[in-house]
Amino acid sequence: MKEASGRAGGDAPLTWIDAVRDLVVGIADAAALPTGFFALSRVPRSDGHAVLVLPGFLSPDQPTWPLRWYLSQLGYRVHPWGLGYNMGFSTSYHYDIEALIEHRLKEVFIESGDRKISLVGWSLGGLYAKALARRYPTLIRDVITLGSPISGDTSKVSVTRIYEWVSKMQFANPEFARKLREFTQPLEGVPITALYCKKDGVVPWRNAREKPGPLVQNIEVTAAHIAMGFDAFVLYLIAHRLAKSANGAWRPLDVPMLAKRFLRERLPL
Repeated sequence: MKEASGRAGGDAPLTWIDAVRDLVVGIADAAALPTGFFALSRVPRSDGHAVLVLPGFLSPDQPTWPLRWYLSQLGYRVHPWGLGYNMGFSTSYHYDIEALIEHRLKEVFIESGDRKISLVGWSLGGLYAKALARRYPTLIRDVITLGSPISGDTSKVSVTRIYEWVSKMQFANPEFARKLREFTQPLEGVPITALYCKKDGVVPWRNAREKPGPLVQNIEVTAAHIAMGFDAFVLYLIAHRLAKSANGAWRPLDVPMLAKRFLRERLPL
Protein backbone atom coordinates (compact mmCIF):
# COMPACT_ATOMS: atom_id res chain seq x y z
CA MET A 1 0.00 0.00 0.00
CA LYS A 2 1.26 3.44 -0.86
CA GLU A 3 2.49 5.39 2.12
CA ALA A 4 0.06 8.08 3.21
CA SER A 5 0.97 11.71 2.79
CA GLY A 6 0.11 14.71 4.94
CA ARG A 7 0.28 15.04 8.70
CA ALA A 8 -1.22 11.68 9.55
CA GLY A 9 1.26 9.86 7.37
CA GLY A 10 4.29 12.11 7.72
CA ASP A 11 6.73 12.93 10.48
CA ALA A 12 5.13 16.19 11.64
CA PRO A 13 3.33 16.09 15.02
CA LEU A 14 -0.41 15.60 14.80
CA THR A 15 -2.76 18.43 15.78
CA TRP A 16 -6.31 18.86 17.05
CA ILE A 17 -7.43 19.13 13.42
CA ASP A 18 -6.22 15.58 12.83
CA ALA A 19 -8.06 14.46 15.98
CA VAL A 20 -11.34 16.06 14.81
CA ARG A 21 -10.99 14.44 11.39
CA ASP A 22 -10.38 11.10 13.09
CA LEU A 23 -13.55 11.55 15.14
CA VAL A 24 -15.66 12.21 12.05
CA VAL A 25 -14.22 9.23 10.17
CA GLY A 26 -14.48 7.07 13.27
CA ILE A 27 -18.22 7.64 13.62
CA ALA A 28 -18.71 6.33 10.07
CA ASP A 29 -16.43 3.34 10.79
CA ALA A 30 -18.39 2.43 13.93
CA ALA A 31 -21.70 2.76 12.11
CA ALA A 32 -20.56 0.09 9.63
CA LEU A 33 -20.01 -2.50 12.40
CA PRO A 34 -23.32 -4.37 11.77
CA THR A 35 -22.21 -5.24 8.23
CA GLY A 36 -19.57 -7.51 9.72
CA PHE A 37 -21.81 -9.49 12.08
CA PHE A 38 -21.95 -12.61 9.89
CA ALA A 39 -18.17 -12.67 9.39
CA LEU A 40 -17.64 -12.11 13.11
CA SER A 41 -19.82 -15.11 13.90
CA ARG A 42 -17.59 -17.42 11.83
CA VAL A 43 -14.30 -17.01 13.69
CA PRO A 44 -12.64 -19.74 15.79
CA ARG A 45 -14.01 -20.21 19.30
CA SER A 46 -12.03 -19.56 22.47
CA ASP A 47 -10.05 -22.00 24.58
CA GLY A 48 -11.44 -20.18 27.62
CA HIS A 49 -8.34 -18.24 28.64
CA ALA A 50 -8.61 -14.80 30.22
CA VAL A 51 -8.30 -11.49 28.36
CA LEU A 52 -7.70 -8.16 30.08
CA VAL A 53 -8.77 -5.10 28.06
CA LEU A 54 -7.16 -1.71 28.79
CA PRO A 55 -8.81 1.53 27.59
CA GLY A 56 -7.24 4.62 26.08
CA PHE A 57 -6.41 8.03 27.54
CA LEU A 58 -9.36 9.74 29.28
CA SER A 59 -11.48 6.67 28.64
CA PRO A 60 -13.30 4.46 31.18
CA ASP A 61 -14.27 0.85 30.52
CA GLN A 62 -17.51 1.67 28.71
CA PRO A 63 -16.03 2.27 25.20
CA THR A 64 -14.36 -1.15 25.33
CA TRP A 65 -17.67 -2.87 26.10
CA PRO A 66 -18.46 -3.92 22.48
CA LEU A 67 -15.02 -5.54 22.17
CA ARG A 68 -15.32 -7.22 25.56
CA TRP A 69 -18.86 -8.42 24.86
CA TYR A 70 -17.82 -9.90 21.52
CA LEU A 71 -14.86 -11.76 22.97
CA SER A 72 -16.99 -13.06 25.83
CA GLN A 73 -19.47 -14.45 23.27
CA LEU A 74 -16.58 -16.41 21.76
CA GLY A 75 -15.92 -17.97 25.15
CA TYR A 76 -13.05 -15.86 26.49
CA ARG A 77 -13.05 -14.84 30.14
CA VAL A 78 -12.89 -11.11 29.51
CA HIS A 79 -12.01 -8.57 32.18
CA PRO A 80 -12.26 -4.75 32.14
CA TRP A 81 -9.42 -2.82 33.67
CA GLY A 82 -11.78 -1.60 36.44
CA LEU A 83 -9.78 1.49 37.37
CA GLY A 84 -12.12 4.25 36.25
CA TYR A 85 -10.97 6.83 33.74
CA ASN A 86 -7.50 6.30 32.28
CA MET A 87 -5.82 9.58 33.21
CA GLY A 88 -2.34 8.47 32.15
CA PHE A 89 0.91 8.36 34.05
CA SER A 90 1.88 11.32 36.24
CA THR A 91 3.92 11.92 39.37
CA SER A 92 1.40 14.62 40.32
CA TYR A 93 -1.40 12.11 41.05
CA HIS A 94 -2.07 10.94 44.59
CA TYR A 95 -2.06 7.34 43.35
CA ASP A 96 0.43 5.14 41.48
CA ILE A 97 -1.29 4.06 38.26
CA GLU A 98 1.45 1.57 37.45
CA ALA A 99 1.04 -0.19 40.78
CA LEU A 100 -2.74 -0.29 40.33
CA ILE A 101 -2.49 -1.81 36.84
CA GLU A 102 0.05 -4.37 38.02
CA HIS A 103 -2.27 -5.33 40.88
CA ARG A 104 -5.13 -5.70 38.41
CA LEU A 105 -3.02 -7.94 36.18
CA LYS A 106 -2.12 -10.23 39.08
CA GLU A 107 -5.75 -10.26 40.22
CA VAL A 108 -6.95 -11.45 36.80
CA PHE A 109 -4.13 -13.99 36.59
CA ILE A 110 -5.17 -15.53 39.92
CA GLU A 111 -8.85 -15.53 38.91
CA SER A 112 -7.88 -17.35 35.71
CA GLY A 113 -6.41 -20.24 37.67
CA ASP A 114 -2.81 -19.14 37.11
CA ARG A 115 -3.17 -19.52 33.33
CA LYS A 116 -1.41 -16.98 31.14
CA ILE A 117 -3.68 -14.17 30.03
CA SER A 118 -3.86 -12.04 26.89
CA LEU A 119 -3.74 -8.25 27.00
CA VAL A 120 -5.62 -6.04 24.56
CA GLY A 121 -4.83 -2.33 24.85
CA TRP A 122 -6.48 0.50 22.95
CA SER A 123 -4.35 3.63 22.43
CA LEU A 124 -2.61 4.43 25.76
CA GLY A 125 -3.91 1.13 27.10
CA GLY A 126 -1.66 -0.64 24.61
CA LEU A 127 1.37 1.15 25.98
CA TYR A 128 0.46 -0.09 29.45
CA ALA A 129 -0.04 -3.61 28.08
CA LYS A 130 3.42 -3.60 26.55
CA ALA A 131 4.97 -2.38 29.79
CA LEU A 132 3.17 -5.09 31.76
CA ALA A 133 4.37 -7.78 29.36
CA ARG A 134 7.96 -6.63 29.78
CA ARG A 135 7.72 -6.78 33.57
CA TYR A 136 5.61 -9.94 33.90
CA PRO A 137 6.35 -12.14 30.87
CA THR A 138 5.47 -15.33 32.77
CA LEU A 139 1.89 -14.11 33.32
CA ILE A 140 1.11 -13.00 29.78
CA ARG A 141 0.36 -15.08 26.70
CA ASP A 142 0.39 -12.26 24.16
CA VAL A 143 -0.27 -8.55 23.65
CA ILE A 144 -2.51 -6.86 21.09
CA THR A 145 -2.34 -3.07 20.70
CA LEU A 146 -4.85 -0.88 18.86
CA GLY A 147 -3.41 2.37 17.57
CA SER A 148 -1.10 2.60 20.58
CA PRO A 149 1.96 4.90 20.91
CA ILE A 150 4.32 2.00 21.60
CA SER A 151 7.51 3.23 19.91
CA GLY A 152 9.44 6.33 18.92
CA ASP A 153 8.63 9.90 19.94
CA THR A 154 5.26 9.71 21.67
CA SER A 155 5.08 13.51 22.03
CA LYS A 156 3.82 13.68 18.42
CA VAL A 157 0.33 12.49 19.36
CA SER A 158 -2.44 15.00 18.69
CA VAL A 159 -3.55 15.06 22.34
CA THR A 160 -0.15 16.12 23.71
CA ARG A 161 -1.39 19.43 25.13
CA ILE A 162 -4.46 17.79 26.67
CA TYR A 163 -2.28 15.11 28.27
CA GLU A 164 0.07 17.73 29.71
CA TRP A 165 -2.86 19.76 31.05
CA VAL A 166 -4.59 16.76 32.65
CA SER A 167 -1.51 15.06 34.07
CA LYS A 168 0.41 18.23 35.02
CA MET A 169 3.38 16.58 33.34
CA GLN A 170 5.43 17.97 30.46
CA PHE A 171 6.81 15.65 27.79
CA ALA A 172 10.11 17.49 28.28
CA ASN A 173 10.14 16.57 31.98
CA PRO A 174 13.19 14.28 32.54
CA GLU A 175 11.25 11.81 34.71
CA PHE A 176 8.38 11.62 32.23
CA ALA A 177 10.77 11.30 29.28
CA ARG A 178 12.60 8.48 31.06
CA LYS A 179 9.33 6.69 31.73
CA LEU A 180 8.26 6.97 28.09
CA ARG A 181 11.62 5.63 26.90
CA GLU A 182 11.19 2.68 29.25
CA PHE A 183 7.64 2.00 28.05
CA THR A 184 8.52 2.20 24.34
CA GLN A 185 11.55 -0.09 24.38
CA PRO A 186 11.07 -3.12 22.06
CA LEU A 187 9.24 -5.99 23.71
CA GLU A 188 11.08 -9.30 23.87
CA GLY A 189 9.92 -12.74 24.97
CA VAL A 190 6.18 -12.06 24.66
CA PRO A 191 4.33 -12.02 21.29
CA ILE A 192 2.90 -8.64 20.30
CA THR A 193 0.52 -7.77 17.48
CA ALA A 194 0.23 -4.06 16.76
CA LEU A 195 -2.70 -2.76 14.70
CA TYR A 196 -2.21 0.67 13.18
CA CYS A 197 -3.80 2.97 10.61
CA LYS A 198 -1.83 5.31 8.35
CA LYS A 199 -4.64 7.87 8.61
CA ASP A 200 -4.76 7.75 12.43
CA GLY A 201 -5.48 11.27 13.65
CA VAL A 202 -4.40 10.73 17.27
CA VAL A 203 -1.26 8.57 17.20
CA PRO A 204 1.20 8.82 14.27
CA TRP A 205 1.13 5.44 12.58
CA ARG A 206 4.88 4.92 12.77
CA ASN A 207 4.65 5.24 16.56
CA ALA A 208 1.93 2.57 16.62
CA ARG A 209 4.24 -0.08 15.12
CA GLU A 210 6.53 -2.33 17.11
CA LYS A 211 10.15 -2.90 16.11
CA PRO A 212 10.23 -6.04 13.87
CA GLY A 213 11.17 -9.27 15.60
CA PRO A 214 10.39 -13.01 15.69
CA LEU A 215 7.37 -12.47 17.97
CA VAL A 216 6.12 -9.25 16.37
CA GLN A 217 3.45 -8.60 13.76
CA ASN A 218 2.44 -5.10 12.66
CA ILE A 219 -0.89 -5.03 10.82
CA GLU A 220 -2.22 -2.07 8.89
CA VAL A 221 -5.99 -1.51 9.11
CA THR A 222 -8.26 1.24 7.81
CA ALA A 223 -10.12 1.98 11.05
CA ALA A 224 -9.87 5.46 12.55
CA HIS A 225 -8.16 5.69 15.93
CA ILE A 226 -11.38 6.39 17.80
CA ALA A 227 -13.14 3.46 16.08
CA MET A 228 -10.54 0.74 16.59
CA GLY A 229 -12.67 -1.00 19.21
CA PHE A 230 -15.82 -0.78 17.06
CA ASP A 231 -14.43 -1.77 13.66
CA ALA A 232 -15.60 -5.16 12.38
CA PHE A 233 -12.34 -6.13 10.69
CA VAL A 234 -10.31 -5.11 13.75
CA LEU A 235 -12.52 -7.34 15.93
CA TYR A 236 -12.15 -10.09 13.34
CA LEU A 237 -8.35 -9.87 13.50
CA ILE A 238 -8.33 -9.81 17.30
CA ALA A 239 -10.48 -12.96 17.41
CA HIS A 240 -8.18 -14.81 15.01
CA ARG A 241 -5.06 -13.60 16.83
CA LEU A 242 -6.31 -14.83 20.21
CA ALA A 243 -7.37 -18.18 18.71
CA LYS A 244 -4.01 -18.69 16.95
CA SER A 245 -2.11 -17.82 20.12
CA ALA A 246 -4.06 -20.46 21.99
CA ASN A 247 -2.88 -23.20 19.65
CA GLY A 248 0.68 -23.32 20.94
CA ALA A 249 3.60 -21.87 18.98
CA TRP A 250 2.98 -18.25 17.98
CA ARG A 251 3.09 -17.40 14.31
CA PRO A 252 1.97 -14.34 12.31
CA LEU A 253 -1.54 -14.17 10.96
CA ASP A 254 -2.10 -14.55 7.23
CA VAL A 255 -3.69 -11.11 6.93
CA PRO A 256 -4.31 -11.11 3.13
CA MET A 257 -6.16 -14.42 3.40
CA LEU A 258 -8.21 -13.21 6.37
CA ALA A 259 -9.04 -9.95 4.58
CA LYS A 260 -10.36 -11.84 1.55
CA ARG A 261 -12.40 -14.17 3.73
CA PHE A 262 -13.82 -11.24 5.71
CA LEU A 263 -14.88 -9.41 2.53
CA ARG A 264 -16.63 -12.54 1.25
CA GLU A 265 -18.54 -13.00 4.49
CA ARG A 266 -19.49 -9.43 5.36
CA LEU A 267 -22.63 -7.71 4.13
CA PRO A 268 -22.08 -5.32 1.20
CA LEU A 269 -22.07 -1.64 2.09
